[in-house]
Amino acid sequence: MKNNSSLQIALLDPLQRFCAIQLAHGTVRPHVLVALSGGVDSVALLHALHACLSAVDFKLSAMHVHHGLSPNADDWLQQCQAICHQLAIPFYYERVTLEMSEGLGVEALARAARYQALEQTRLAIGAHAIVTAHHVQDQAETLLLQLLRGAGVKGLSAMAEWDANTLRWRPWLKVAKADIVALAAAHQLQWVEDESNTNMRYDRNFLRHAVLPQIRQRYPQADISFARTAQHLADAQTLLDVMAQQDLLSCALEPTWCGQSLHMQPLLALGDIRAKNLLRCWIAQQCLLMPSTLQLQDYWQQLLTVKSDRYLHLPLYASSGKASAFLHHYQGRLYCITPPPPLPDAPMTWHGEATQTWGRWQVQFRLVKGQGISLQLLGISPAAITLFKRYQQPLQMSACMQLQLHQRVGGEGLQPDAKRPSRSLKTIFQMLAIPPWQRAYQALVSVQHPSGAHLIGLIPNTVDCHWQAGRNAYGIVIDCTPILTS
Repeated sequence: MKNNSSLQIALLDPLQRFCAIQLAHGTVRPHVLVALSGGVDSVALLHALHACLSAVDFKLSAMHVHHGLSPNADDWLQQCQAICHQLAIPFYYERVTLEMSEGLGVEALARAARYQALEQTRLAIGAHAIVTAHHVQDQAETLLLQLLRGAGVKGLSAMAEWDANTLRWRPWLKVAKADIVALAAAHQLQWVEDESNTNMRYDRNFLRHAVLPQIRQRYPQADISFARTAQHLADAQTLLDVMAQQDLLSCALEPTWCGQSLHMQPLLALGDIRAKNLLRCWIAQQCLLMPSTLQLQDYWQQLLTVKSDRYLHLPLYASSGKASAFLHHYQGRLYCITPPPPLPDAPMTWHGEATQTWGRWQVQFRLVKGQGISLQLLGISPAAITLFKRYQQPLQMSACMQLQLHQRVGGEGLQPDAKRPSRSLKTIFQMLAIPPWQRAYQALVSVQHPSGAHLIGLIPNTVDCHWQAGRNAYGIVIDCTPILTS
């Protein structure tokens, strides 16, 4: 067992390395946010980091997430607040409500809600890392839980000391629980005891209290061995990720509408193992839940057998358990798409401005010579065009006309080419190779005037030939972009 001073000194080295990395990236003063539950581990870590302030120039904050699962939750919040007040450490907290209908267990839901709240606060205060007090016994429990769930290499890697993707730092991952308790006792720290930690209904508690004590009695170095195994698997996962990145490049990965796409032919040529490794890496990059082994195998079998001209639609899930993205196969490419918000039900009338907001969409109106909807036919004068170009003054249409954006109703058609007959929107979508999932988000533009409403365009691709701007005349080109929210 380490003595109290050596445990605190052992924190200085990783803290100095962390701060050095941040300073190398131009950070003026590194800032860490401690996840403070009020238990002995997080309280001891907060005090140890506070003791380092005299030796290392960094900013220290703490946050408590109030889940409301315990009748003592309010008391825990007050104690965490009191600790931070005593140490003059900025303190933040958030009350979260768990939606128990999402199909995940209480532990998983609470963990997801906790990290979401921590990440939102980290971004709000400009912290560079979320610090947690996970120790070597936590690592052993995580490894065993993943093993019992049949996890792959990534899951069995358990927790990393530093996760560059999530900006989570676990400086005590190689420290024993007994050392942490001894440090807290020596400094007469006050902490809370979560009564749920003894509830054997939870898998982690069952391993902690019933299984691991017997393993340690027979194998005293078990925790160290588990941690070593997790590190070996983490190294193996690094190699798999490097290979996946190389394979993604070989598959012509490129950004696309609301996501990314890759070429199916080189993906199929990789073979089952490398292709599924690529898919896992790609899905992880989108911050989505990894499909189960059976589900990923089912998806892969569907991709193997789908014909090049057939459409395929496969759901992916976010940490909440809700479908939030989809794998689509279309015309020889595989797409990973996060659907945007729906188009508003109510039409939007253009007021002549360069940009307007339509629900959760940003609409941009650009002047382009020889393209788009004819400004002359809309009754917009050359003088108004000059004022718009120079001073961004709204364009004034003819008093009897209105330009409106709206959803599709069904049965609409356009005549993009004067030498060819009018075509249905379905045919136009096919000619433009617009994928099926994108078509519901393609807005239409119509002109309203005393003689009635006339459909004149499909945003952003097509304008009816009777309303197209001449070669040397100005037209208005319309773009719709979803307003993304976190």
